[in-house]
Amino acid sequence: MVGSATRQDIEFHYDVGDDFYRLWLDAGMNYSAALWKGVDDLESAQNQKNAFHLDVVNARSAQRILDVGCGWGALLERARALSPCAELVGLTLSSTQSEHCSASLPDAQIRLESWENHSPTAPYDAIVSVGALEHFVNHRMTRKERIETYASFFRFCRNSMSPNGRMSLQTIGYGNLPGGKLDAFIYDSIFPNSDLPFLDELVAATHGTLEITSVRNDRLDYARTCSAWVERLTHRAEEAVAVTGDAELVAGYIRYLKMSAAGFNVGALALYRLTLVPYPQR
Repeated sequence: MVGSATRQDIEFHYDVGDDFYRLWLDAGMNYSAALWKGVDDLESAQNQKNAFHLDVVNARSAQRILDVGCGWGALLERARALSPCAELVGLTLSSTQSEHCSASLPDAQIRLESWENHSPTAPYDAIVSVGALEHFVNHRMTRKERIETYASFFRFCRNSMSPNGRMSLQTIGYGNLPGGKLDAFIYDSIFPNSDLPFLDELVAATHGTLEITSVRNDRLDYARTCSAWVERLTHRAEEAVAVTGDAELVAGYIRYLKMSAAGFNVGALALYRLTLVPYPQR
């Protein structure tokens, strides 16, 4: 898809090295907003987030589950525990994530490919996508181009889903950020060729394809998650420099995480969690 982050763009960020991310992420290597309802530690909050998404899509009864942007596989590992006989498929454009998932989930299908190139062998009962949508457009695209890109993704999900299937989507989005653009530092040094959606773009893109049955803005969950990451990475900054050999990179990550926490706290950024189902057939 024109405008989407390429495999090289994704690997620029996510393939910095598992040893680096392991220093400051939780044990499950979850690199997305946790769910902090009634818990105080990062690992419990991340486990709760994965449980939330799998509950939304009725993973216990699903026969086929697709994770678009599966990261290091924590959600799929929990899905396996909930539904031991389900067929699990994970998509990622990161080579290191693919290798990690293939080793930890040998009975799952971990595919190093984008959703555009994925051809399901049978319909999915459950589709989850956490943190992938931020890489589908870039800030140079027009509103029309952005909506059509998102619409293509939702059509793919609808066409890949069983009639009673369910989808849970989590994505950072724009809140009240003036101008609707991130700092150039983010585009240039952290997430090249990536940008965030506006909620109204997602609503327009789902029109006639998938029905949004629930939407939440849990921005403070992401503010707290980013703050936890800052604290952990700052505490282990010397180890991070030793692992990466790049003090500037480590400083850049701390800067971007602090900027993100501030953005979520003031409402410039949002954290959308959407539940979607196919429209009834006429």
